[in-house]
Amino acid sequence: MKKLLIVAPIALFTVFTSCESEAKSEVAEIAVVAEIDSKEYTLNILESTIAWKGEGATHGQAGNLLASSGNFTIENNNVVAGTVEIDMTSLTVSSIPAEEVEDNAKLVSHLTTGDFFDVTAFPTATLTITDGSDMNNVKANITIKDVTEEITFALSSAEENGIITLTSSLKIDRTKFGVTFNSGNFFENLGDHLINDEFTLDISLVSK
Repeated sequence: MKKLLIVAPIALFTVFTSCESEAKSEVAEIAVVAEIDSKEYTLNILESTIAWKGEGATHGQAGNLLASSGNFTIENNNVVAGTVEIDMTSLTVSSIPAEEVEDNAKLVSHLTTGDFFDVTAFPTATLTITDGSDMNNVKANITIKDVTEEITFALSSAEENGIITLTSSLKIDRTKFGVTFNSGNFFENLGDHLINDEFTLDISLVSK
């Protein structure tokens, strides 16, 4: 079957600060796995959602992307393969009210230019599952701007009336894909203009 793919979007921002005296601990996401018929499923692109989010030094931003196609195969309740393509040109911003037309459009424009994801040259991003034998440690290759990197994440599944929903929260380092704009690892003295290297994609992939 085809491979599971999720898109890799947006030059978002996520800056996390912590006190030197307090070590920051991360709680690993645990997959919830449902009993699901083993077969290939086609993605319902109208019901599936991909939300991006992150923070800069002084603020956060968020928005959405649209899936353009996809499918996935389940065997023994594990997602063993699949494909999902994301339309990078569909990028929207939800953290700036739509009524603030100029500010909203300005951020959308910047995120879609060469400073970030250059959606004219790279209109799609993909994530291909390579090993789904452990839903708590699904391995996949994510491709953004023609650069491919491996990523590992927990992938939950649910079933209701024959409809399958796969959900996960992906942490992605944008600099691995050549998106270095205002990264503290590439530029100094950014102050309030600092943008964290990592952004988050919250995905919900729904079958037909």
